[in-house]
Amino acid sequence: MHLNFFKALFLSLLSFSTLSCSSGSPIGPVGREFVVTFGGDVNFAHSLVSPSPDTVFTSSVLPLENTTAFLRHELTGDLNFINSETVVSAQDHDIQDKEFVFRSHPEQFDHLVDIGVNLFSLANNHAYDHGRPGMEATLEYFNRVAEVRGDILFAGVDVQGVATAPQIQTINGVRVAFSAIGIGNPQFTPRSDAVGMSMFNAAGHWEQVLEGLAASDADFRILSIHLGAENVNTVNAAELRLVQRALEEGRVNLLLGHHPHVTRGVAADPDRGQAVFHSLGNLLFVGGASRDHLPVGWDYGLFGKAYFQVTRSGVRLTAIEVLPLLGVNVAPRPMDPERVGATLEHLSALSRQTDGDRGVQFTQLQSDPTRGIACFGGPYGSAARQLCAN
Repeated sequence: MHLNFFKALFLSLLSFSTLSCSSGSPIGPVGREFVVTFGGDVNFAHSLVSPSPDTVFTSSVLPLENTTAFLRHELTGDLNFINSETVVSAQDHDIQDKEFVFRSHPEQFDHLVDIGVNLFSLANNHAYDHGRPGMEATLEYFNRVAEVRGDILFAGVDVQGVATAPQIQTINGVRVAFSAIGIGNPQFTPRSDAVGMSMFNAAGHWEQVLEGLAASDADFRILSIHLGAENVNTVNAAELRLVQRALEEGRVNLLLGHHPHVTRGVAADPDRGQAVFHSLGNLLFVGGASRDHLPVGWDYGLFGKAYFQVTRSGVRLTAIEVLPLLGVNVAPRPMDPERVGATLEHLSALSRQTDGDRGVQFTQLQSDPTRGIACFGGPYGSAARQLCAN
């Protein structure tokens, strides 16, 4: 018992340490541009289907590379985020009695890492689809990859005290703190001697997440939340209060929401260096049905890029780029420009409805009308300057 307590304490303290993992000098007097790209829910196999290392089965068998052919060119940020909505293991474990049970093969996630994904949320209601043994296998996988690569950040599943703590690394000279929390079965909360998940519905977890982020020795803070009614694109008052607490108490710069499987509004406070994506929808959710036939606003997943200028005195949000994607159940691809225009109008209206003046208004990019942008003024880094010049 005492051994487990000290192990949890040690791991908790370790999670607050900063691990230098990427090249790049510290933030200079004029600051550093920092770009984060992000998409929502990802898995690689239908419910209760054993995944293959190098293929994906939908209506036909596809090579794994075909599913990410478009995405691999978009993962250009300092950090590139997904929500890992699946157990990651080469074998079945304690399969739960649930309507949907997802497992992806470790080599499929190796592929994601190879094409640039380096920021993973593990805190969601499919983390425990194979019980605690499945969670242990997932954590073992990410620990192994992080040890080999050194530039992988993940959060939300671990032992007590670590699952809710921010994971901190230096990425291209910027000290980043990352936490994740989701909804889940309280049966699978972490213990000092057992892996579990960071949950909104577990006593004290939300407060621990906020306190850990606020107290972290970091230049930039990211929070992943898995929350909200499925297929509902509006945000209720309770969810808005949680978001506001994250921004104020947790000092969060970028909040990335998912779980509803549809896109919700986007909010921004450029001067405080804060952006909120209430729900990104699906990114590559093989376990879900096709959404392409649904009406405008319900038929896509949102891939985003947020551009920040990080200085010694704080953070400024300079621009947001969004890319609505079809085919998010098998192989994400851009929409045609006419559909993008209608989608951006819908997203902008949702954003105003949810966050008023802070709701982001997107303009279709002239040089590439499959995308939308919002520019908030400089000082711009080179990437944001090039984007906003268009």
